[in-house]
Amino acid sequence: MELSKTALTESLDHFFYPKSIAIIGASNNPTKAGYQVANNMMRLNFTGKVYFVNPKEDTIFGKKAYDSLLDIEEPVDLIEITIPAKGVVSIFEQAEQRGDVKAAIILASGFSETGIPENIELERQMLEIAHRANIRVFGPNCVGVMNTENHLDTTFAPNITQREGGMSVISQSGSIGSAILMFSGDQPVPIGFNKWGHVGNMSDVTTEELLCYYRDDPKTKVIAMYMEGMTDARSFFETAKAVTSQKPMIVLKVGRSEIGSVAAASHTGSLAGSDKIFDGVFKQTGIIRAETVEELIDTAKAFSMVEPPHGNRIAILTEAGGPGVISMDEIGSNDEVCMAKFSAETEEKLRDILPKMALISHPNGYVDMTAAADGPQHAEALEVILRDEGVDAVLLLSVPPTFLPPSEIAKAVNEKMEIAKKLGKPVFACFLAGNWVREAHIMMESSGVPTFEMPQRAARALVNLIKHSEYLKSLQQEE
Repeated sequence: MELSKTALTESLDHFFYPKSIAIIGASNNPTKAGYQVANNMMRLNFTGKVYFVNPKEDTIFGKKAYDSLLDIEEPVDLIEITIPAKGVVSIFEQAEQRGDVKAAIILASGFSETGIPENIELERQMLEIAHRANIRVFGPNCVGVMNTENHLDTTFAPNITQREGGMSVISQSGSIGSAILMFSGDQPVPIGFNKWGHVGNMSDVTTEELLCYYRDDPKTKVIAMYMEGMTDARSFFETAKAVTSQKPMIVLKVGRSEIGSVAAASHTGSLAGSDKIFDGVFKQTGIIRAETVEELIDTAKAFSMVEPPHGNRIAILTEAGGPGVISMDEIGSNDEVCMAKFSAETEEKLRDILPKMALISHPNGYVDMTAAADGPQHAEALEVILRDEGVDAVLLLSVPPTFLPPSEIAKAVNEKMEIAKKLGKPVFACFLAGNWVREAHIMMESSGVPTFEMPQRAARALVNLIKHSEYLKSLQQEE
């Protein structure tokens, strides 16, 4: 279904901003998906109206349970169908008879993804009614959407904590999509999100439509996607180009190996294809490819917190050699970035500030302060590096010794963050490790410094931030 920008926004708004939702198959039985969906909507206090439909129940979570969708006298914008596949067509017939339903989410599997003719026919019948009644469809074989603005959660994922943020997620797996939010929330400073969507079989609403919706959504700063395959390579290619020129898009594409691609295709029923083809498409369209869930989250966090630097020259300021070398390896393996080269004035100031055994510009852009550096020396060296015109971003690493509380370093570093923001030079930090540095990470994030659990993760997130910036520059040069 091809829609104009305005029409697309309006049609998908019915999923993310419904005024009312009817949950077909809502249940009091904790073993049923309908129970968890209903529980999520009640637990989060969805701002719209919620109706439960189950002829076997009188009340669900203290609310009236209706025997049929037709029994609800008030308007219904969105329906969520949690019953088995064989009952879905009759629900769509009821929705068509009502005439007010604008959108539908189908949890059940057992449709076209199975490849079984009668199941494919079942999906066709459902879509025929949906098109006739002007009802947009998420799924089948999906868990729907989340929106932190109105506390909407149509999934059966347990205990997702909704925190508002700039990341919006598209997932071709409900379980991995939910795990992304769980991991995001399990950080020293939890990462929030704005919207989340699991498209399932894509019988109607497609990945491409959801990408365009996020692109045009003012609350979405960065798009994170878990991808197993695509149904239309050309459409995805064209959509991605239109999206990445406006907002960063990070994709964790699985199925790299032959056996992995077979598993991905069997899961979603979509085209997996050669991994080299995907690599080429991602590079041409400016998509940032993440290798792991951690990298996907780290990179989305970076884009949510800071603006990309003006250039690609990175300086490393470390208090310990090991983390510094790990970060250097990450930076050195990416052609899009390079190590900064300090001016002679910067090197002289650093020698005056830091302990005499500090290593400066060995190699270029690298400073090992050594464990003798105290909190003020961390901060003063950081300011000197930030003010060097040959530096675009700084990676700050430390393994605070027992005689130097990590919070003391964080407090001193925070005092320099206004300088970093004024100069447009992001600072990424990694203090090691665990509970010893947790409070320091929280303190630095309060000042706008993205923090990471491991040095390679900090370096990779910074590299990815710069990659997008360099891609946008290349687009400007083509104009």
